[in-house]
Amino acid sequence: MFYSSYEKNKFLITIEGMSANMLSLGIQGFALTALALYFKCEPFWISVITTLPLGLQLLQIFLGKYYSLFKTKKKALLFSAAAARIPMCFLFFIVLFDKIDYKYLVGIVFVYSFFSAFLSGIWTSSVGDIIKKEDRGRFFSRRFTLISISTIAFSYIVSNALNYKPGKTSILILTLIIAISAITTLILLYFHDIPNFQEDKKEFSIAKPLKDPNFFNFLTFIAMWNFSIEFTKPYFYYFAVVDLNAPYSILGLSSSLTAILSIGAFFVYGKLVERIGYKKLLSFGIGVTSYVVVFYFLMTKETVNSLIMLDAIGTAIGWSAINLSLFSLLLELSSPDRDSYTAAYSLAVGVLGLTGALLGGYLANFLNGKTILIFGDSYAGLKLMFFISLFLRFYCMLLLTKVRAYQKNLYYPGLYPSLIYLLRNKR
Repeated sequence: MFYSSYEKNKFLITIEGMSANMLSLGIQGFALTALALYFKCEPFWISVITTLPLGLQLLQIFLGKYYSLFKTKKKALLFSAAAARIPMCFLFFIVLFDKIDYKYLVGIVFVYSFFSAFLSGIWTSSVGDIIKKEDRGRFFSRRFTLISISTIAFSYIVSNALNYKPGKTSILILTLIIAISAITTLILLYFHDIPNFQEDKKEFSIAKPLKDPNFFNFLTFIAMWNFSIEFTKPYFYYFAVVDLNAPYSILGLSSSLTAILSIGAFFVYGKLVERIGYKKLLSFGIGVTSYVVVFYFLMTKETVNSLIMLDAIGTAIGWSAINLSLFSLLLELSSPDRDSYTAAYSLAVGVLGLTGALLGGYLANFLNGKTILIFGDSYAGLKLMFFISLFLRFYCMLLLTKVRAYQKNLYYPGLYPSLIYLLRNKR
């Protein structure tokens, strides 16, 4: 079927990404809102659940010690995958037998996030070794395109289940999808050809990346960026559902629209990124997603449906750029000692992401259900968090300017030349 191990790996990395995406979608966005409300979680615990997969990435500073427990990198990968994925299957049986308690949900997500931290570090390092530098822009744009297709399928199935079969039936469907996705990713990872440790010594230190001035600037940016994201991440859909009574059908439709538009966006960005650079594309994406926050600050019960759909368009344009460029920019700025740089990156992301989520959770608990008066106008308390997040995101754009990376200004040559460039096969 494959004429080389390289092509087989690219195929497996893509298909596994689609399955892993459906697993992660089950504990984020509108699916998490439904799951958390079913398990009777307060806003603080919703924040904790949301940020655990990211926050515990800081455990990657112990990746060197973790490697020493295994003879090969693939064994480390498979053990981490099994330990992270299998507990997620238990959610289905907890719902099936009506053992509903938020502690079960928090506990399972914690175990998943704990081992996913090591899994993510090993996978990132391995993919950086597997995918050739000259292939990255094209490969990741295609991979994210197919991942977007899996988002469409997930959003359609789950949103319809939540809307037309509310309660236990819809949550069973959701948790069954999570379980199937967890097992599928585990099987696909087994067939990956993972490069082994490049040195006999499996230890590494984050001191080197921290002493790299340019990479330290990147860490400062990514830490603040994740703080600003995790600060409000679970409360956009929570606010829409709980405060504005938005139907799950419109949330699912918006997620599907985002995924569909992302396919086109990845195609365009995949062509452009090689010309303008990952940093330029990342800056553009952050700018777009920052303005999208304004929609939620202005959202009311009369405008919730239309503004959620506008949010879907902005999210597709902005987050497609961010997702395509952020990981590649990390690989671009990393030295050959990629494990150390990845660990330092994960430490920055984990510490500030977890801090942002905890602060956001405490503030959300305080503001939930409250009303704020501004010049005589009433605003829901959670909107104050959206307002703070907006300024934090703009500040991140300033921090990104300190990072030195390849970038080139892009000018608009006209519609016809632009279409010719995007549609031609020659790259």
